[in-house]
Amino acid sequence: MKKVMTRFIVALSLLLAGVTATIAQEVQANYALIDMQYLMDQIPQYKTANEQIQKQTEKWTKEINALNEQAKQLYISYQQDLDKLTPDDRVKRENAIVQVEDKAAELQLKYFGREGEALKLQQKLIKPIQDSIYKAVKLISERRGYLIVFDRASSVGSIIYADPKADISNDVLAVLGFSE
Repeated sequence: MKKVMTRFIVALSLLLAGVTATIAQEVQANYALIDMQYLMDQIPQYKTANEQIQKQTEKWTKEINALNEQAKQLYISYQQDLDKLTPDDRVKRENAIVQVEDKAAELQLKYFGREGEALKLQQKLIKPIQDSIYKAVKLISERRGYLIVFDRASSVGSIIYADPKADISNDVLAVLGFSE
């Protein structure tokens, strides 16, 4: 009985190993990895675009820093002259400081805000390069049968391309009882 059981376990182990190897081969054939940062670094236009973005960002940062420095100097001057100022002059000087600070904050938002000029510039210069990479990834994926392509350079494992055939959302809905 012990020999039969041992043979059964060995046979079952071999069978499971074969099934696992087959599944692993299928899974490997369905996805691929790219390193988006490596790809971008190899494209000369990306380097040029990054340099343009950096130059413009530095220009904007200098402009904002100059206003902040101006506000700081106005405040220092205000503090030094405070004893000599009339109430009206105090208000005027305080308003001038606030006006410069507001202008700096306004430019900060304009240039670096959620929908700022820096983002627009990046989309203008970088997005076409990313789009060309996406098209190449899609072409290769379709030729080689990859359903999903991940970016291994991304800390969250971004999906660069996914064949609609890989989407099982409707299957999930069917299992949950929400299919039509």
